Amino acid sequence: MRKTIFKILAWSIALVVALVLTAVLLLNTRAVQQRICRRATAMLSERLQARVGIDSIDVSLAHQNLRLFGLHIDDQQQRPLLTIAEAGISMDLWALLKNRVVVHGLDMRGAHAQLLKPGKDEPANFQFLIDAFKPGKPQTDAEKDSLKKKEKLAFDVRRLTMSDILVRYNNATFQLASLSASGSNRHYQAKAQLHIKTDNHRPRKNTGKPHRGYFDVGHFDVSTQLQLRLDLSRPDTVCADVVQLNATDSVMGIDIDTVRAYIKYVDHRLLLSNIRIKQKRTVLDIDSATMVLPRKKGRGGNADEKQQFGFQTGTIVGTAYLQDISRAFAPVLSRFSMPLQLTCTMSGNDSTMAFRNVRVNTRDKRLTIAATGDIVGLKHKETFNLTFRVGSMKARNGIAEEIIRQFPVKKMMMKQLRNLGDISYKGHFRVVRKKQRFWGRLNTAAGALDFDFWLDGRQKYVEGTASADSLLFGQVMDLPHFGPLKARAEFKIDISKPRTRAMRQKLGGKLPIGQIEATVVDCKYRGVRLRNLSTTVASNGAVATGKLFHHGKRHELFFSYSFTNTDEMRKMKITKPGFRFRKKKDD
Repeated sequence: MRKTIFKILAWSIALVVALVLTAVLLLNTRAVQQRICRRATAMLSERLQARVGIDSIDVSLAHQNLRLFGLHIDDQQQRPLLTIAEAGISMDLWALLKNRVVVHGLDMRGAHAQLLKPGKDEPANFQFLIDAFKPGKPQTDAEKDSLKKKEKLAFDVRRLTMSDILVRYNNATFQLASLSASGSNRHYQAKAQLHIKTDNHRPRKNTGKPHRGYFDVGHFDVSTQLQLRLDLSRPDTVCADVVQLNATDSVMGIDIDTVRAYIKYVDHRLLLSNIRIKQKRTVLDIDSATMVLPRKKGRGGNADEKQQFGFQTGTIVGTAYLQDISRAFAPVLSRFSMPLQLTCTMSGNDSTMAFRNVRVNTRDKRLTIAATGDIVGLKHKETFNLTFRVGSMKARNGIAEEIIRQFPVKKMMMKQLRNLGDISYKGHFRVVRKKQRFWGRLNTAAGALDFDFWLDGRQKYVEGTASADSLLFGQVMDLPHFGPLKARAEFKIDISKPRTRAMRQKLGGKLPIGQIEATVVDCKYRGVRLRNLSTTVASNGAVATGKLFHHGKRHELFFSYSFTNTDEMRKMKITKPGFRFRKKKDD
């Protein structure tokens, strides 16, 4: 009896082994593999309700790998959605018995995807894929308990390589030239080359606007190289050490030479530290930063835990060369090669930004600035508002003149600026749509000046008011017979290049083009004290003409004057002087 049982067991084991060997041999034959391929594509097409095709597959159980050739999936409108030229996976099948998925190698080549989302309220053409493979929610308590007790698979991917990956999403193109990652125990080294391109099929925003930079999210063409170390050993946490990252867009003028940082992702938050950003000569170091990523619902689908995007940095320290950002954002800075040292902190969300503890200075400390600032309305240009509060600004030993010379603009009244001597300022700067406004108090070696002026970007005028209680006007304008004056003025200066260019081509000249209306409350001229003077000045760029009136109790003094160069005010011409008494009835 025992012999009979042993024989049955022996024959049973032999039969199982034979069946396994037969299955292995059959799976390694092309005919069986093609039949499996046809069956798999039919099942996928039925589940997705879209056309799915696979040219061929290659299964090798001996080497424990699977290769797939020529996968193509159409969307539900019969448009090409995804094609993969070749993909393969090599894994340890025996590890599955221990509830582990060990992938020795995973590679993909020639994957191209065309993703479309026509509008905000319209579904994307790939949504059906997400819906088809979305796991269903457990309906009964038994199903929920079973899901909790079910042991999760442990994944271990040892090597990943990808090449020629192209994803088009509406008007944006993402091209991954190459990606390689390798490691073990969920620690990886990775390198990648990425190209991002967008084209909204409209002219660039700076077309016909030479004063505007090339930065335009509708026309990106950025090439990036990335090298990092990944640590995925902790559950629900991703740690990345960015060893090297650079990005270049030669047309736009973006040239980021180096980005280094340590990044930790946990609970929809990015925690960054030891950050360095280098662009040409500009170098910025940030000790830490936190970025809260948006999510519609919290754990368990709790809508009360809805999270908005937000960020906050530690102290930012570095040296900035404004010339580095000129092509992308401000061509007017193309010659600004003066290094500026800065420190600040930043915080904000998707519509606001706040700058605190801002400190800017030149290396020799001849220029120092302390300020805070806020930006609101980032999402909509109609509500955009930038405001900086300058708590202290000091410019000494001619640094103001040197800064102005960094700009490729016509230099006017530089001698008068030099005559002001050391300058300090406290006030505000604001940008609202097409208008920039400056206001505050300017303290100089020649006296204090309160001002409020604004640049109208649409009409191209500078308008404003200024007042002084005791300004050494004669010292500033090189008119030695004038003593301190108390005055207030309103002015309007034309800054339109087409208008001013046409006027200068016609008349020439070195003067600003515009007009001034001023009231001199009190002043001294050749030792004589004068009060209640009013004057108007109009300049066409070549000649400035004005009229001055002195209003006494019973008399009026008046004359006309003209000049052609603010650096030679002593050569001012006085014409048509007059004097008259007023009768009582004139009062």
